[in-house]
Amino acid sequence: MFEFFRKKYFVADFLGGLTDFHCHLLPGLDDGSKDIEMSLDMIAEYKSIGYKGAVATPHVMEGFYHNDSETILKSLASLKKVCLVENIDFNLSAAAEYMLDKEFDQLCEAKDLLKVFENKVLVEMSYLQKAIFVESQIFDIQQKGFTPILAHPERYLYLTNRTDVLKFKEKGCLLQLNLLSLSNHYGSQVQNKAFELLSHGHYDLVGTDAHNPRHLRTLKHITLTKKYVPFFEALIQKVKEINS
Repeated sequence: MFEFFRKKYFVADFLGGLTDFHCHLLPGLDDGSKDIEMSLDMIAEYKSIGYKGAVATPHVMEGFYHNDSETILKSLASLKKVCLVENIDFNLSAAAEYMLDKEFDQLCEAKDLLKVFENKVLVEMSYLQKAIFVESQIFDIQQKGFTPILAHPERYLYLTNRTDVLKFKEKGCLLQLNLLSLSNHYGSQVQNKAFELLSHGHYDLVGTDAHNPRHLRTLKHITLTKKYVPFFEALIQKVKEINS
């Protein structure tokens, strides 16, 4: 009966000093930032939350976003140059969010993959239907010396329960929580699955998956009830150990 008076905690208050390992900050490469001005607006929002930097991860997706190491690093260099001129203190680097498709197989074979940190590579799958060869692709990634980070596992519709998600962790994937999933941004089904995975300690990393300044402004309003604070703090501690 006292639910109305239960204290809530803002997610953003836990993020100070972190680097975002998943965002679409580089201008003009995918469905994220449209231009330099939007990228600078996003950086301003990041700094207002307390982030110290971000690893931009533009989509690499067959038939849609034909980015590669060269185009991504060129865009990164341009944005860093603008930040230097504007005296903006924000640590920028770049990797990619690779769709597990046929084009990815070629990149993996050539070991032409940009890493988020150490040997970690960010990957995603179709939201609607599981691809036939996903397991073999995950195996191939590891055989090439990389560790796959599965982006936003809570958002894949066919992973209907915790057991479905854990099969990927058992195969060697790290699991990355999309922070916006802790709100109703993607719907209640995604939100409920995110909290279930969080409360069982299954996530290894967090990312904003921000595509624009509005996503980061939305992040500022996401709250946790006291029940979930210890689980979120434990997850953030994992990320801080990577950041250190």
